[in-house]
Amino acid sequence: MSAQDQGRDRPGDRDPRTSHPYHMYEAIQAQPAAFARLAREATQPAERFAEIASGCARLHLAGTGTSFHAAELGEHLVRAADARTAARAWRAFDFALYGPDLSPADAVIVVSHRGTKRYSRAALARARRAGAPTALITGEDGGDDADADVVFRTVPGERSSAHTVSFIGSVAALAALASRVGGGTDDLPESCVPAALEAALGLEDRMGALARAHAGRRRIWLAGGGPAATAAREIALKIKETSYLQAEGMATETLLHGPFQCAEEEDLFVLIAPSGPGQSRTAELTDAVRAIGASLLVVGDETAEMVAGADASRVAVPTLPEPFGALACIVALQLFTYHLALERGTDPDGFRLEDPRFARASAAVEL
Repeated sequence: MSAQDQGRDRPGDRDPRTSHPYHMYEAIQAQPAAFARLAREATQPAERFAEIASGCARLHLAGTGTSFHAAELGEHLVRAADARTAARAWRAFDFALYGPDLSPADAVIVVSHRGTKRYSRAALARARRAGAPTALITGEDGGDDADADVVFRTVPGERSSAHTVSFIGSVAALAALASRVGGGTDDLPESCVPAALEAALGLEDRMGALARAHAGRRRIWLAGGGPAATAAREIALKIKETSYLQAEGMATETLLHGPFQCAEEEDLFVLIAPSGPGQSRTAELTDAVRAIGASLLVVGDETAEMVAGADASRVAVPTLPEPFGALACIVALQLFTYHLALERGTDPDGFRLEDPRFARASAAVEL
């Protein structure tokens, strides 16, 4: 990618804003409508891809950063659809350089906001050399139709570097794919997702108050199980990108096996615990957090009170079956992340490029 293209790939310097509402805020607000639209519009390309991949036994989903988190949820969606195809999510770097041997029995889906990332393109090229059916999920102005056998167009390119609506749009496209690839059923309940996301947006006052209360924390830990672990990693990434705070997101069990030992009472733990098999194990973390004197926030569905207990902060989003329940938690926590940035006085759109040191660092590395 040329230096000029690389500059375009970091959108925070286009139409920059210096106060609320930043571009990130408008993108967060656009997510319910984007999911509803893409759940409809992705049907035809999903059917085309399902047809060309009908003989495939393995489905690989690859992406980088937030796009990798969308790929992770795509893996869960394929399983939830009871597809016969074995699905696995990969970081695009690992898939391109260390991935398995491929053949026409493999199908490859790459998720990329703008279709220009170095290793996302390398992952597609590797799949095409092997004769594997390919799909690219990208923005309306991303990539090229010749980059893959089927291209899904999601949303206009985001002006914020903290991607939100393009993530939700990618998951909507993956839900359509999961319902059709590998003999999966066509009964994933994606039709109820937009209303749940809209309800999560209604929690803004609550999330803003929590952000103001916790903006000075030494470190923010986020944990969950299954799809909620993906939510934890995604929100930790958003906090790092927008507030430049120390934030760590991981699976509940991973947190318990070592990382917890470096926590302090000045920290905040955000436990993402919607209904699902991982909820009870995540709930066990609450006593450990209390024992070290750290602050605790539980984000879940109507069962959040049961997980949190009476003395913990909790936020309840509408109940959705896994893996969709994680999406409502993500939207609520995107608002928390955004208001953290407002409270700390950072630019949530800009990728810290207003700092000359980070501008130089960004120019030094090709994404």
